[in-house]
Amino acid sequence: MSLQQDTELEKHLLSRCYDSQSKIVELLQDRYSVTGSQKSTILFKNIVTDTKKPKSLLHQENTQPTKITQERKKTTRQVLREYISGTLNNQRKLIKKIQSHNRKNTTGHQPFPIHQYLQKYKIPNFDDFFQMNKLWQKYAQDLIFQNGNSMQSLSSILPRLTAADFNGCLLTVLQSRNTNVIGTRGIVVWDAQHSFILVVPRNEDSKEWNEEKSRFSPSEMVGGLKVIPKKHTMFGFDIIDPRNENDCYGFTIVGSRFEIRSVERSGKKFKNHSVDDIL
Repeated sequence: MSLQQDTELEKHLLSRCYDSQSKIVELLQDRYSVTGSQKSTILFKNIVTDTKKPKSLLHQENTQPTKITQERKKTTRQVLREYISGTLNNQRKLIKKIQSHNRKNTTGHQPFPIHQYLQKYKIPNFDDFFQMNKLWQKYAQDLIFQNGNSMQSLSSILPRLTAADFNGCLLTVLQSRNTNVIGTRGIVVWDAQHSFILVVPRNEDSKEWNEEKSRFSPSEMVGGLKVIPKKHTMFGFDIIDPRNENDCYGFTIVGSRFEIRSVERSGKKFKNHSVDDIL
């Protein structure tokens, strides 16, 4: 039997490791030659194949690492707090300007350019939040009316209202130990734990009894945001009857009993007990 026939299997195995046919013949001759190594084993090369899947032609490598800016790291709550704090600070500056102008202009012939400064200090406008209140009205109607028709019983309505979200609700301060805020009304922009942040209208719309007034305080001229503490304060709000928009149902909030975060209030059960410390 010739060498060619005896080494067919070895050639087949070596062809998996070597591309050159002459290299395979050289290895076999060296192994079986009298002057060769005459080793009883054959050493195969360890070929590492690329196991990665071929990438699409549309694939593009991102060589630059993605950097998260500081603005994106801020949470919504932090941004809202900064906005409220900055707006209240601007309102205080504007009120001081009006007071300074009134002291110098005692005759009243030169009115203060309020609209110019409202835009300069970016004071929020009450009219811009009407749509937010309309959305809240629809939300409240779904809570107390069954399929938009009959009103549900108070035993089922009150627990729903205590757990409701009041962002967008038009609130009016009915009673308070702080007499300066009585009559204030505005739309809730943030239901905080210890206070309601309201956006209030200006001038004659700021309070119910201001409609007949001709002169207004600097605070009433500015409007904007107001922080009304919940403690020792009673708030009122109305829910429009979807069957007749001229009718509405009035409800009262005892602020001292609402000093709970809105996200936690939904899981809290309110108990009937004495409320001697309302005001």
